[in-house]
Amino acid sequence: MVRFIGSDNMAQNREFFAAWLQKLPQWRQTTTPFLFLHTPDIAQAPELVNTLWHDLRSVLPEIGTAPSIPQQSSLF
Repeated sequence: MVRFIGSDNMAQNREFFAAWLQKLPQWRQTTTPFLFLHTPDIAQAPELVNTLWHDLRSVLPEIGTAPSIPQQSSLF
């Protein structure tokens, strides 16, 4: 299980996530890795998913298209 806590800088997140792009395919050969993506302001988590998905899919094409992320209209 990987819990990646990114920053609010998406370019920086891609740089930090690069090491996982090498490790996750190795793990995938023998197990099912679980990946959780977070940001300091959780509102940016969908942007983080969209930013990293293309790179992740390039090394794990079987993951398919990015998940649809529903929009929350408001908390109250």
